Amino acid sequence: MDQSKKKKKTIIIVVIVVVILAAIVFGIVACSKALSDSLSQLSAGMTELSTVERRDLSNYISVSGQVESEDLVKVTSTVTAKVKKVNAEIGKEVKAGEVLLEFDSDDLQTQYDNLKKNLENSDNLTAHTHDINVRNLENAKRDKTTSLQQAQRSIDSANNALNKARSTRDDYRNKYNSLLEQINRGDFNEDPLKYEAAQQQLASLEAAFEQADASISSYEDAVQAAKDAYTQTERSCDMQIQSYQDILDNEEYSKDNSGETELKKLADAIKDCTVRAPKSGIITALNVAEGSIPTSEALMTIENKDSLKITVTIAEGDILKIHEGQKAIVKTTATGDQEFNATVKRVVNIVSGGTTDVLGRTSGAGYSAEIVIDDKDTALLIGMTAKVQIILEEKADVLSVPYESIKEDDDGNKYVLLAITDEKNGVTTAKRANVTTGMEGSYFTEIESTEVKEGDKIVMDASAYDDGSVLLVMPNMNSLTDSAAGGESQAEESKAEDEASAE
Repeated sequence: MDQSKKKKKTIIIVVIVVVILAAIVFGIVACSKALSDSLSQLSAGMTELSTVERRDLSNYISVSGQVESEDLVKVTSTVTAKVKKVNAEIGKEVKAGEVLLEFDSDDLQTQYDNLKKNLENSDNLTAHTHDINVRNLENAKRDKTTSLQQAQRSIDSANNALNKARSTRDDYRNKYNSLLEQINRGDFNEDPLKYEAAQQQLASLEAAFEQADASISSYEDAVQAAKDAYTQTERSCDMQIQSYQDILDNEEYSKDNSGETELKKLADAIKDCTVRAPKSGIITALNVAEGSIPTSEALMTIENKDSLKITVTIAEGDILKIHEGQKAIVKTTATGDQEFNATVKRVVNIVSGGTTDVLGRTSGAGYSAEIVIDDKDTALLIGMTAKVQIILEEKADVLSVPYESIKEDDDGNKYVLLAITDEKNGVTTAKRANVTTGMEGSYFTEIESTEVKEGDKIVMDASAYDDGSVLLVMPNMNSLTDSAAGGESQAEESKAEDEASAE
């Protein structure tokens, strides 16, 4: 009976202790929440600062797509025959040009040999006739050369006679002009006999000039006649040459090429009976067997797993920013945080229509680009969904600040507000520092300034303050949080001790 009462008393004590501890913990938590709310209200009026640092900046466009082989080829053949030998199997690595399979070509070879012999006999006769026609054409060309040389000599002779006549006429004119100048100058005025002789000679020269000038036209006619004879000779020779050339040309039209066409088809068919690997890679599908006749278009599939690409959709607002050769970074869920180097290989500047689902919603529409993976021997597998960052611009180790901390005045000058603390009174004020901006990253912007250096503190929200504003700097929140956490930890430890004592 006493044991029962003692047990009940113990249970009551334990319950009372638990209730008291719960009240204490509730009070601590309530106080911690009140402190947190107070700090939040206080921080709303404080100034958030940022440290000026040197960073690696990059500006990129994020897209996604599926990993696929860049070198995937389906091996096909137009031959319809029985497969004689297969040298391929799934998983086998092959080299470009390696023989994959052979069709039975015996019947084709027999047809080829018989047709070739018949064509050779026909070609011998055709070649003999052709040689005769060629010889006639060459003779006509040589005759033309000889005839034109003779005609040219006639032209040269007529031109020489014309030039000589013109020279004689010009000589008379020069003598006439010279004597006339002497007479006009009065060289013969002192001697009447000489003057009279000069006048007679001047008249004689004038008559000789007129006679020589009148004969020029006859020489010119002779030159024209020689040229006309040349043209006529050339025309006659060309007609003769053309007649022989027409005979040769007609050989091509009269020739029956059906035999040679058939022979070439047979040769191509025989060649196609040996199927070679168009590219190096691994055989991932095989649709034929020895002794069978293929029924599918693709005999086998070869893929190069070391040459991977990702086809991504580019939004209209970004397509003009993308060009071949840009660097890219690839990540997948399966490979975690591992990054793979890639390059934009091709940009398709034609918009695609995308796909439409049963609800009429369109997805995938836009421009596209092909991204090739530069790294080799990666863990990437065909079909993986990849996230791609196409790097538009990047700079390494540049002085940078958050873009929201940069302010611009009415004159277009950009600046930041430095947080300067007076060591004597501890008051922090904002001080303007002019900057020149450079590359803009996803969050930080490159700056150049003689007034700002690495490690300086600047105001984050520059638009909320002016040069000279007093700043209420935000304290270190970690110490306050640690203090509150410490109180909760002590309460937990006290509760544990009380429960152990009750037991």
